[in-house]
Amino acid sequence: MHSVLVVDDEPIEASVLGDILTDRGFNVRIHTNPVEAVTQARQCSFDLVVSDLKMPRMDGLELLGELRRIDPELTVIIMTAYATVDTAVRAMREGAFDYVMKPFSKTQFLSTVDRAVKSLQVTRENSRLSMECSDVPVRLVGSSPLMKEAYRLISKVALDDKATVLIEGETGTGKDLVARMIHQTGPRSDGPFIVVNCASIPEGLMESEFFGHEKGAFTGALAAKSGKFELADRGTLFLDEVAEMNAHMQSKLLRVLQTREFERVGGTRTQRVNVRVIAATNKRLSEEVRAGRFREDLFYRLNVLPISLPPLRQRKEDIPLLAEYFLRNFQSQGKRAAQISPEAMETLTNYHYPGNVRELENLLERVLILSDGGMISPRDLHAHLSNSSSLLVRGHSFKDAVDTAKEEAERELVLEALRKSLWNRVQASRLLGIDYKTLRRKIHQYGLSPSREDKP
Repeated sequence: MHSVLVVDDEPIEASVLGDILTDRGFNVRIHTNPVEAVTQARQCSFDLVVSDLKMPRMDGLELLGELRRIDPELTVIIMTAYATVDTAVRAMREGAFDYVMKPFSKTQFLSTVDRAVKSLQVTRENSRLSMECSDVPVRLVGSSPLMKEAYRLISKVALDDKATVLIEGETGTGKDLVARMIHQTGPRSDGPFIVVNCASIPEGLMESEFFGHEKGAFTGALAAKSGKFELADRGTLFLDEVAEMNAHMQSKLLRVLQTREFERVGGTRTQRVNVRVIAATNKRLSEEVRAGRFREDLFYRLNVLPISLPPLRQRKEDIPLLAEYFLRNFQSQGKRAAQISPEAMETLTNYHYPGNVRELENLLERVLILSDGGMISPRDLHAHLSNSSSLLVRGHSFKDAVDTAKEEAERELVLEALRKSLWNRVQASRLLGIDYKTLRRKIHQYGLSPSREDKP
């Protein structure tokens, strides 16, 4: 049973709201004094708060601020007879789930409450998935205010299964996991989740990859093939690294987003699909538009529901939680157990992580394999960071620290991934968690080529 706190300085209105919610099966507490309501919220845990806007001593927006400081995940609905666009926007911006105008119908009020409860359930499911989802290599883990806000936004976005989503964030922040969480906790969870890495598809094959082709459509088309849009019908299509899409495909994608219709390459029959599109990029797509590299109209089509993931350096309070989680996960995979000394944890927390969460995970895995003891020390970390943390402390530039830390270890990681994939660059890029173009640049940068032992 969900618990609800009702706050309204008008006793009769508070009682009416309480009766409606009690009849719906909620456990309801009523307060006519918002200051006392804040005290109650500090003592008891509530799932939902329904608050009037205009009240003496403390209005609804002030109450919202106090409640969010107590519990950043608390779901709040504002009731107001004085609603304006500015009031609604401010309430939503400051964390309210929604607002209801007075006078209201019982149906309207309960509809908003039901959506709020569903959002709460999705948020809790997201938190569970972030710790338990085992089919994704990078987990979305964290309890910092930035991550709690991300969870809240993901849960709201998941409720709408039609609008497109644009996820922006640096490499290694978990954009692919966010896309999976939106799919798994939304109405399309029973449908397919199809991933397309736009950076890894050769330009000549991109249209066929997206829309499929008919037999004989081009040289080598020996049979008809379904494209990603067909495969994702009634599910979700995740377009990773969408900024790498060429101008021709940008135009094609725009048409499909507008009409939900397309033709296979070499075909004449128009096909219609029911697909939700989620796009991701490690670039600022608005800047790509200004630079003339990305269509403005396509940007607005993709940017209906934007999500921006923070880099790890902006949520350093999550680093101990992430580190302990990765060590437990490595142990469950059969690697030996290890602990991190307080001094080593301080070293981890002080590092800047240009590769974000993925870099932290890879760093700990290397240390776990190569260190001698069961207690990870600062010396173990510095051997792999090449003293980048101490360089930062002594005032060296971030670029110097990162360059010193990365190159030797990065070359070995790239070479290892290429060997494991038998020099298949697409597979190697997936193993490394980078896009195809980045891998190709790294191969050239480090002068890598198959040795005699690598060749079949």
